[in-house]
Amino acid sequence: MKRKTTIALMLLFFFPLVYTAYANNISNSPFLAPPSNDDCSNAIDLTVNDNYLCTNKTSGTLAEATASSITPGCGVSAAQANDDVWFKFTATSTQHRVELSNVAGSPTDLYMIFYDAGVSGSCGSMTVKACSDPDTANLTSLTVGNVYYVRVFSYATDPGATTTFDICVGTEPTVPVNDDCSSAIAISSFPFSSSYDATAATGGFVTSTGCITLNDGVWFTLVGDGNKIDVKVTPTGWNAAIGVYTGSCSSFTCVEDSNIGGTGLIEMASFNSVNGTTYYINVAFPSGTVDGAEGQFALDVTSTILSIDEIIAKGFSYYPNPVNGVLKMSASEPIKKISLYSILGKEIKRIEQSDLNAELDFSNLPAGAYYVRATVGDKSGSFKIIKN
Repeated sequence: MKRKTTIALMLLFFFPLVYTAYANNISNSPFLAPPSNDDCSNAIDLTVNDNYLCTNKTSGTLAEATASSITPGCGVSAAQANDDVWFKFTATSTQHRVELSNVAGSPTDLYMIFYDAGVSGSCGSMTVKACSDPDTANLTSLTVGNVYYVRVFSYATDPGATTTFDICVGTEPTVPVNDDCSSAIAISSFPFSSSYDATAATGGFVTSTGCITLNDGVWFTLVGDGNKIDVKVTPTGWNAAIGVYTGSCSSFTCVEDSNIGGTGLIEMASFNSVNGTTYYINVAFPSGTVDGAEGQFALDVTSTILSIDEIIAKGFSYYPNPVNGVLKMSASEPIKKISLYSILGKEIKRIEQSDLNAELDFSNLPAGAYYVRATVGDKSGSFKIIKN
């Protein structure tokens, strides 16, 4: 009886320990299959992106991965590459970027070895092309049409990896055709709407007194029609800004700019155009002294006829014109905003209020033509003023 009791107690004590050990090592259990791309012969095909945005990614895992028979190279031992998985892509350019992202689990220190398998893509006839400990590798001197294998593994020799990740192949985008001011895209009719990719815009800075400093992004031109021009930029995943200039590509005069600041925020630059005047529009990163990267964006440009009819209907009037000193304005509804523009469309002064009367002092302004834009209630209108 005593012996049976002892055996029962031993089973009661040891069974949980055995079960716990089994549970803790179940990740290495032979009952769980390795990843489908555990060997080179079953490498997963990667979609090659046409830029560095990595829209197309492929998920991967090292969980249950086993060592491959192919010698790693790059001074890496077989023990270090004991949890490798394989991917492949066909080069469409002489340069590609391979990036690992969203790395999770354990361990997170991953390593990549790249092999050139030629046009045949055979695992048995490939040579080491490059190695990368960082999660991003810039591959150069590639042969277009050749198949390249990517071997991903953790550098640790310990078994039981649970690592998951995304992998993508990017391509250095082509420099935009309107990368330089001299090759700006002409906007010849309104409304205008199109999408662009400024990812590969070259570096440099655009400075003009009165406007923020921008990267030398991508360029557009339009010829003023005497109306109010609205330039709207909707960026995808980057911080965009707008600069509007007159003059020439070698000597800019600032007209208007826009920089709300923030990734993906819409930017809007508005100005009163002068008929026949050429305007240069730069869409770029608001650099200051930093050469930041541009990206994709949608551009919308509209032209609105300058008219005063809608605010006259609200009792709006102004005098005198021409003016030497103060321009006086009144309306039967609150005048909410008054903006004064130069003949080039640059905003000189802005008054925000909510009164039936408003004044603009021209005393210190040079003689010439100006535009005034008034908002009365929910309507706006523009008119020309001559300063003697």
